[in-house]
This record gives sequence, structure tokens and C-alpha cells, in this order.
Amino acid sequence: MSAVPALEQMPCRSTSKCPSKPKRNRGVILTFHGWEKLQAAMTQAEFNENAGNRFTVEELSDRTCLAVHTIARVLKRSEPVDKQSLQYTFRAFGLTLNTSDFTRPSSLSEKLDIRHQNPHQDWGEAVDVSVFYGRAEELTQLRQWILEDHCRSVSLFGMGGMGKSTLSVKLALQIQTEFDIVVWRSLQNAPSLDEFLNSILSFILPIRGEDFAVSSTLNEKLSKLMECLRTSRCLLIVDNVETILSIGEGAGQWQEGYEGYGQWLRCVGEVPHQSCLIFTSREKPKEIALLEGAQSPVRSLQLRGLTASEGQALFRHKGQFTGTEAEWQELIAHYGGNPLALKLVGAATQELFNGKIAEVLKYVRQGVMVFEDIRDLLERQFNRLSELEQEVISWLAMHRKPVSLAELEEDGAITPCKSKLPGVIKSLLRRSLIEKATSSLIESGTEYFLMQPVVMEYLIERLIEQYQGKPQTKFLASFPGMV
Repeated sequence: MSAVPALEQMPCRSTSKCPSKPKRNRGVILTFHGWEKLQAAMTQAEFNENAGNRFTVEELSDRTCLAVHTIARVLKRSEPVDKQSLQYTFRAFGLTLNTSDFTRPSSLSEKLDIRHQNPHQDWGEAVDVSVFYGRAEELTQLRQWILEDHCRSVSLFGMGGMGKSTLSVKLALQIQTEFDIVVWRSLQNAPSLDEFLNSILSFILPIRGEDFAVSSTLNEKLSKLMECLRTSRCLLIVDNVETILSIGEGAGQWQEGYEGYGQWLRCVGEVPHQSCLIFTSREKPKEIALLEGAQSPVRSLQLRGLTASEGQALFRHKGQFTGTEAEWQELIAHYGGNPLALKLVGAATQELFNGKIAEVLKYVRQGVMVFEDIRDLLERQFNRLSELEQEVISWLAMHRKPVSLAELEEDGAITPCKSKLPGVIKSLLRRSLIEKATSSLIESGTEYFLMQPVVMEYLIERLIEQYQGKPQTKFLASFPGMV
């Protein structure tokens, strides 16, 4: 067997010069140690040979004689590749692949066994992630924040059904080996802070060989948990934080009696430690809004919908569907790529339309809310808003296009609350119900705000039902034909 070419012979694409194609023996990924080793060598090569500019995937493909998609898998560590591909990648940067640089990724059954059998991990009722689509970029970004930038707190935000819980578990499974202790907890049943701390400390302290005293004061428990985060490398995942946030006030305010959680979040973000807290919420707590930043150890990720291709993959898990590429894109865009909404739509499309995308689009184009489950999902989130927030978001829905803050302020229907508009818009953004328009929609540097089509239609339908048969109010006077 011919030897692998030396480094100076590697930059080629011709099959006559490249090493013979590795056998398709998929099964390994880089360990974090191996990934860091490769990144350091790549950075040095970029500095020496490319004026400090990052190598493109195509340039890396030329250098390693590997396919572009193989290089992408090597760098993302999200899918296994053959061992030879790792060797060619390392040798292209003058490195030797050692056994500590790669590992065999666990199968789903092995991961489930780890979740249930590892005495240093408590996964509670964490969701199953055996069916998982997309999010490669998000996972890469989150791993970088946690493992490279050593963030103390990382939060995932997004409207209901966007897949925050699933992503948090998938992420935690990928990075679990980098931590000594892993604990997953949900706030779905709104435990008090004392109950929450009891639940975590009663698991962590025995692992550390310490006794847990239920009789300790709340401050003592907070101090003890922070000590654990400083002296042990812990990964804490806390789900459904919005459950203990207040309803009807500005976004991110705690319910009465739950303010202590804000103190704890502030401590986790401000006090140096070697652990990481990951939490999910439909709304951004005020403490996170104050602490987060691009260079801060507190970061947050606003979760967007799945892409058209990822949405199609999710659909096809439900069965067989027929539709053109344009029809698929229209349907998935209408539901904002929301995974839960797409699952509901997929099931109903099978039952009602024999899997024909064109048939369900007929109803979508008429603005008809066919699926009651989606309406219920949006209803719960809408009911969390204050009266003023409900009014402003309804106004945005009726205009059916991106709107700037200046346009809102100029509208006569909202004049009475003009001074409060900036705060309301900020709150709606933190509640994940509206978003900033992309750069392609922004003119002259002005920021515009919009919402997903399915949210817009829900709000318009709600207004029609609310005001049907009643005299038009001043608020609706500007929109003839709405009632």
C-alpha cells in the first residue's frame, strides 16, 4: 500500500495525485482535544500562508484531497467519518493523529444507557432526541461558547414549539464528557427556588462526598451550589424557565415569590466558576438581558425555524408527501420553520389531504387556521401579554408587512401609548413573538419588525372573532374590511 503523500504534496484535487479514496468505514469523530489541536494548527497556517484569513471549505478540500462535505463533518464533529479522513486532515497541517484525538460516537442506545446508568449524571425527564433534524450551525456555535469561550451561562430563547428543549438535550449529550457532573431539571411545575436547590444539591453533594442538609437556609444553599460550580465542572440544564415568569407585565419579570431565581441567574453569570448553566425559555429574564454580550461569559441564542430542507426531512419522518420545491418552501416558511407546528401540519396533511402539500396550501393561502393544535400553542403565548402588548402586536399583524418604530409612533390609533412603544417592542422581542427584519428588508439603516405568517394569521383571526358584529373601535377604524 502506498504511503500517504507528504505535506508538500497534499494541495491537489486530481485523483492521480491524491491518496486513494479511503474505504467507507464511518465511525469516528474528533475529541474536543483533537479538535482544539487541529484548530490551533489551522490558525497558525492561516496566519503564515493566508494573511490571517480563514481557509474556505473549498481551500481545505484542495489541501486535504477530501470532499467538501467530509471536511464539514470533520470540523463540526456532529457526524462520524472514517479514520483515514482524520489522518489526511491532520497531515495536511503537519500533525499526527493520536488515539486521544478521536473517538467513536455513542449510538443512541449507548447514549440512553449513559443517561440512565452514569452515577454522575441525572437527566430526570429530559426529552428523547432520537429524532433530530438540522441545527448543525446552532450546535457548533453553542459548543464554541461553552467549550472554547468557557461561558458560565448560555440561554436558548424562542417561541413555543421551536425545539429549545430538544436542542438543549442534544447539545448536552454532545458535550457531556467535558464535565464531571450533568444535571437536567425542568421548571414546568414551577418549583420554588428552595425546592429547586434541594433537588440539585441532593444529587451533587453526595457525588462530592458531602452531606446535604435540608435545614440549611436559602442563602446557604445558594452559596453551596456556587461553591460546587467553582470547584467541580458541572453542566446544569434548566428547561421551561418561562413557567415562573410573570404574565401580563413586561417580558422577563419574575412571578411573585420567584424573584430568588433572578438572584441565582445573576450569581451564575457574574461569579467566576468552571461550570456552565444552559437554560431554555420563551422569554428572556431581565437579568440575562443585562449581563449578556458578544464578549461576555453570558450568551443567549434566539432560536429560529428550520430551513426548507430540514423541514422536509421532519415531514418525511411522518410518511410520504408530494409537492414541488416551491410548495415545500411556501409551507415551511408560512409556519416559520417551527418544528412542533410542522409536526402537527405533517400529521394533519397525511390524515386530511393524503400527503399532498398543494391541498393544504389552498387553505394556508386563504388565511384559514386549519390546525387547532397550533392555535392553542399561540393562544397560550398570546395570553401572557399585557393589554398594551396585545394591542400593539395586533396592529402589527393587521399591517401584514414589516413596520418601523417611527411608523408605529405616527399611527393615530396608537398615539395614546406612543411614549411606551419602545418598551413594548423590546418586550415583544424578548417574548419571541416578533423579530427584526433581515438586512434585505431594511432601508436607510432603519430597523423594521415583523412576525411569522402563522402568528399574523392567528392574530387577525382572533380580531375578527372578537369584533365580528360589533361597531368598529377607534383602534380598528384605520383597517376597513377587517370586520
